[in-house]
Amino acid sequence: MKQVFLDTNVIIDYLGNRTGFYDDAAIIMSLAINQKIELYAAAISFATASYILSKNNDNNRIKTLIADFCNICKVVATDEECVNYATISDFEDFEDAMQYKCAEKAKADYIVTRNIKDFKTASIKVGTPEDFLEDFINQY
Repeated sequence: MKQVFLDTNVIIDYLGNRTGFYDDAAIIMSLAINQKIELYAAAISFATASYILSKNNDNNRIKTLIADFCNICKVVATDEECVNYATISDFEDFEDAMQYKCAEKAKADYIVTRNIKDFKTASIKVGTPEDFLEDFINQY
């Protein structure tokens, strides 16, 4: 089974039901629900998602959304190893470097993000939600 790591922006697309981005994220979630893929996300992503979503949702709703999401997606610890990696990596963005290290820790086969340019030094395959779904369909 493919190990798929979700970047924060895709999590926010799904939890926030973002117009233009939700549908692909929802299809990816349904693949995980139907045990076609295993989903992973960095713990730090949920703090960021909570902050972004708090602008349009109440706190209890956000907690419920995240709790439900975590029933489908495995959470990867964002720890000292991730921080240390980010300080020495070639990534231009510190947070993306931490995300990448979490993806490595999860042994991810694929990183799904809408910011593929931020992962140009990655050795793990990186694509947008649309790219991933196309690759998934072509593989099966």
